[in-house]
Amino acid sequence: MSKRVFISYRREDTGAAAGRLYDRLLRLLPRSYVFYDVNTIRGGEEFETKTLSEIARSDVALIFIGKNWLEPAQSSNKPRIWEPKDYVRAEVRAALARPMLVIPILVGGARIPRAEEIPEDVRALIKKNALLLTHENFDADAENILVTILGGSRANTIWDRKRWAWVKIVYACGGVLAVSALMLIGSLGSVPN
Repeated sequence: MSKRVFISYRREDTGAAAGRLYDRLLRLLPRSYVFYDVNTIRGGEEFETKTLSEIARSDVALIFIGKNWLEPAQSSNKPRIWEPKDYVRAEVRAALARPMLVIPILVGGARIPRAEEIPEDVRALIKKNALLLTHENFDADAENILVTILGGSRANTIWDRKRWAWVKIVYACGGVLAVSALMLIGSLGSVPN
């Protein structure tokens, strides 16, 4: 069964990492099952309404947290997560209010916030087991995230089966070409002069 995945991130903080994982998810899930705002919200759609409706129909929320996730807003010296209308805060709050899998994704050496660093309405996030996503170990970290979302074991993931399917196809095509070449050479050698 395919699961619907919602990706929450701050563009200037974890946009690149979220985008890379989004690309991996699209290899395993239909595009309509993965919400990533820049590729999912159409022009003219109301951003907040669309994101909240997508969370309501999702099975998993990935909350990307980078080293700058708690950066202060320009208008104050408190982190943006403290602003009542902060989109990330609204997404995290909505995800935590639903019976869904909420996974903090710690990007590039980020840490999970301490309780006093985030508002009470999103504080349950710090009780969730976080997964790592680093540039140096991206493939292994991404696979761990995908196994957590989709189930299965690391030794036999959907990702591995798809990769091996392509390898088998390439070898089969190579075999057919090699046999054809040998047959052609054999037939040329048996032509009378």
